[in-house]
Amino acid sequence: MSNEYLNFAEISEKVSFIDVFNYLNISYSQKGDELKTQDGIVVNVKKNLYFNTNDETQKGSVINFLAHYKQIDLREAASLLKSQFLSDIIEIKPKREIPQLKLDWDSYIEERGITEEIAKEYEIGFVKQRSIVTGRIAFKIHDHTGKLVGYIGYKKEDESWFFPKGFKRPLYNVFRLEDTKSVIVTTDPFDALRMASLGIKEVVSLLANSMTAQQEEQLIKFNYILLLHKEPGNIVNRLYSNSFIKAPVLSKPLKELTNEELINLIYPS
Repeated sequence: MSNEYLNFAEISEKVSFIDVFNYLNISYSQKGDELKTQDGIVVNVKKNLYFNTNDETQKGSVINFLAHYKQIDLREAASLLKSQFLSDIIEIKPKREIPQLKLDWDSYIEERGITEEIAKEYEIGFVKQRSIVTGRIAFKIHDHTGKLVGYIGYKKEDESWFFPKGFKRPLYNVFRLEDTKSVIVTTDPFDALRMASLGIKEVVSLLANSMTAQQEEQLIKFNYILLLHKEPGNIVNRLYSNSFIKAPVLSKPLKELTNEELINLIYPS
């Protein structure tokens, strides 16, 4: 059992339901001091407490909500909330120098519709040398200013992603798009680079299904946004007041679309 100290009262007070809903990519509406989701969750913003109109046993704090939502115990839920939202003020460690990894071409990259030229330009490839992403296809990640912030890795055998401990997701590829007012948003960087291989380079990736507050800050700078997401509601609600945003219904994952289907989705006739 973990010996991590958890102040349940502090976590329940400092972590808001809005932050949790955004973290989980749950769509919600707000009227005054009340939040509502399509699943019957109602939140009193001032008290930071919730109840479920469809199940009277579901009620309480953000810890209670997350525990039920993810089907985990209260301690695990509290620990997750602490690490996700309060870790920056709890622990600050000196940053290690980021290594320059050798990124080799891999057949899986080609299977995802990415050309070798684009793989080299955007710096992705299979890593053989000893590192935290050994045996994975690694993406070199930069922040919105172009500063290298690390690598993320994808293991094709079990389709799992690896993110370094403490890694804060930037908006992938946004640093290359300083002179454009339109952008396509994906959840998977493989999909973004496939579009780049088709000559569509005004594209970014959230690197996950949810959108962070920092990614939101970068996206509201664009006038026109095409969001390619299977559950776009939360993100659309957060962006529509600043940008014209379109989120077409996806009949299947982007990686299963032919090039013709993908182009027709982006540029419908």
